[in-house]
Amino acid sequence: MIFKQLSLEEFDFIKVKLASPARIFEWGHQLLPNGRSVGEVTIPDTLNQETLRPIRGGLFCEQIFGPTKHFKCYCSKPKTIFKKILFCERCELEITDARVRSHRMGYIKLKYPIVHFWYLSSSSNFIALLLETEGLEKQLQTQSKSRVSCEFWDKRIRQIKISSIIYASSLTEPSLYGIHWDLQQYRRSRELGFSRYPEHLLDSTPIFLTGPSLIYQELKNLNLNIEIIKTRCFILLCTKILNKEKSLYTQFKWSKKWEKYRLYKLREQAIKRTRILENLNSTGSEASWMVFSILPVVPPALRPLTQIETGRFISADLNELYQLVILRNNRITELLRIGIPEAFIRNERRLLQETIDSLIDNCKCKNTKLDLNDHPLKSLSDTITGKEGRFRHDLLGKRVDFSGRSVIVVEPRLNLLQCGLPYDMAIELFKSFILTKLNKINQREDTLYSLNIFKQDKSIIIPILNSIFKDHPIFINRAPTLHRLGIQAFKPILIQGKAIKLHPLVCSSFNADFDGDQMAIHIPLSWEAQEECNKLMLSTRNIISPANNKPTIIPSQDMILGCSYLTLNNINKLNGSNHYFSDLKDVLLAYEQDKIEIHSSIWIRLKKNNLKFSNLLKIIKLQDDTFIEYYKNLQIKKNSMGEIIVQYLKTTTGRAILNYTIQEALNTL
Repeated sequence: MIFKQLSLEEFDFIKVKLASPARIFEWGHQLLPNGRSVGEVTIPDTLNQETLRPIRGGLFCEQIFGPTKHFKCYCSKPKTIFKKILFCERCELEITDARVRSHRMGYIKLKYPIVHFWYLSSSSNFIALLLETEGLEKQLQTQSKSRVSCEFWDKRIRQIKISSIIYASSLTEPSLYGIHWDLQQYRRSRELGFSRYPEHLLDSTPIFLTGPSLIYQELKNLNLNIEIIKTRCFILLCTKILNKEKSLYTQFKWSKKWEKYRLYKLREQAIKRTRILENLNSTGSEASWMVFSILPVVPPALRPLTQIETGRFISADLNELYQLVILRNNRITELLRIGIPEAFIRNERRLLQETIDSLIDNCKCKNTKLDLNDHPLKSLSDTITGKEGRFRHDLLGKRVDFSGRSVIVVEPRLNLLQCGLPYDMAIELFKSFILTKLNKINQREDTLYSLNIFKQDKSIIIPILNSIFKDHPIFINRAPTLHRLGIQAFKPILIQGKAIKLHPLVCSSFNADFDGDQMAIHIPLSWEAQEECNKLMLSTRNIISPANNKPTIIPSQDMILGCSYLTLNNINKLNGSNHYFSDLKDVLLAYEQDKIEIHSSIWIRLKKNNLKFSNLLKIIKLQDDTFIEYYKNLQIKKNSMGEIIVQYLKTTTGRAILNYTIQEALNTL
C-alpha cells in the first residue's frame, strides 16, 4: 500500500473509528511485482540467529514491511524494474526507502473470531448494551391498566453474562449450547414483534455456536436501523409511564419507589444503547466489527528490535505479545488438523482470547503478562493513551523533538536577553544541528562516526554549539501561558549544570520565582520563526505590559532589599576613613581581598571639578603653599592660585560597588 504525502489543505480533520476486516486486510496486503501476495504474518520469530536477517513471514519480514536498508537487499544480483518499481527477484523484495517500515502493516488471520477487549471491558459494556444482556430488560408492553410485563425470554436473557460466553472457563458444553439457544430464539421472537413466544421454533434444529463466534454471529444479525427505532420506542414508553406517576404493580410505597428507580435505570441504559447504534450507523460501521477475524500487525518501527553495544538485542514488549498470539493461533490450526476434541479446542480459544486481550490492554485484563522483572508488558493501549502515548506525545505534541524543560535558577550576571542553557540539554535539543555540522567538517555522510564524536569529544562540540547559538534564539515558556508575555525569546549561553539560568528581572512577566519552578524550552526551526524571535519575541522588546502599559521589568523584593542594604551609611560604625582610592576598580579589588568591608567609610578620588559644597569645616595650609579644604563628605586640595589639584569624596564600599555596576551596564548599551 502506498501512502501519499498530504498537505494541510487536502484534509480537514482526523477521525478514529472501527475498521472492518476488509479494511484491515487492505492495510497489510500487498501484491509484489512478480504476482506474489504478501502481508500475512504466520511465523512468531523475528531474526535469524546466524545471519541476523529478518525471517520471511515473521514479525520483521522484509517482504511484508519493506527493506531494512535504504534501497538495498542482501544479495548482489542485478535488479529488475517492473512497472517503474525496482525489484529483486531472488529476495522477492521491493527495493525502496527503508522508512516505509514506519507505516507498512501486516495482518494475522485468526482461526476463530476474537472479541475486542475495549468494547468488552469499558464502563459501558458496548457489546452487552447492543445484545441487551447483563441486567438490561429489553421491552416493556403496556396493557389495559397501564401495567408493564416482561416476556418470558426477556427474563431468561437477563441472566446471560457476556464474559461467560467469551471465556467460558467454568461452563459445561450443554450450558454453552443453552446460552446460544436463548439468544437465538430471543432474537427471532423480537423480529416477530414481541408476541407470545412462537412454539414452532422449539421444533427447529439450531446450529450451535460457542464463545466469541456466538457474539460475532449475534452482532452480525443486528439491523441497526430497526434496533434504533425499537429502542427509541422503548425510551418513549418509559418516559410516558414515568410522567403518569401511577402505580405500576402495587399500591405499596416501597414497591412504587423501586419500580420508578428501575424504570429510570432502564431508560438510562436504553439511551446509551441508542447513542451507540446511532454512532455506528452514522459512521457506516457494523456492530460485528467489534469482533476480530483479522488482527492488524503494527509497523516494525513502532515496535523496534534494537542491537546494543554488547551485541545483544532489546525488543519492544509488543513483539513478545504478538509472538504469543501467533503461537496460539498456529496451535489451534494444528489441533484442528489432527482432530482434537472440541473441549481442548475451546480451551485454546480461551487462551487466544486472553492473549489478544493482553495485546490490546495488558494492564486491565485478568491474566496480565509480565516480563522477567515482573513488570507488566507494554500493550497497544499503553502506547496510545496517556501523556506518553502516541496521540498526546507524538501526534499532538509536535514540539517534543526540539524542546525540553528544567528547573530555573537566578543568574543576575546575565543580560536581559540571555539565558543559561545547560550543556546536557543543549546537545539533546541541537543534536540534529550538531550532526549536520560534524558531517560538513568531516566531509562525509557517516552518522555513526559523527555520533561517536558527539558522545566523546566535548572540545569539538562546544565551539559548534556556540556557533549555532549565534543564529538560533530559543523560546522559553512557563505554563500556564495566560498572556503573550508567558512565552519569550532569549539568546542562549552555554553553561554547566542541569538548571536553566535566567535574569531575575524577566521572571515577573512569567509570574515565576526560584522555588522550584520549571520552564520549557522550544527551538524555532524555520527562518520565519527565527525572525519573529529576533524582532518581536526577545525579552528586551517586551518590557511594557500590553494590558496596562506599565513596565514589567522592574526591581522588586530581594533586589530592592539588596540595593538598600548595599547603600547603608556605615551601619556598623566602622572605622577606615583613612582609606583613599584612586578609582572604583581599586575599591572592588580591596573589597575582594577583605581589606575593607561592605559598609566601611572610604575616600574615592573624583575626576570632576565642578562639585560645590557648603558648610566649610576647616582649611589646612601645607608647607608647599598648597592647602586642603575640609567639608562634611569632601576633601579638596588646591594650589596657591586656588586651582583644584585633587578632590576626594567620602562614601561607603557598597555605594561604590553600586555606582560601578551601573556605569558598566550603561557602557555595554
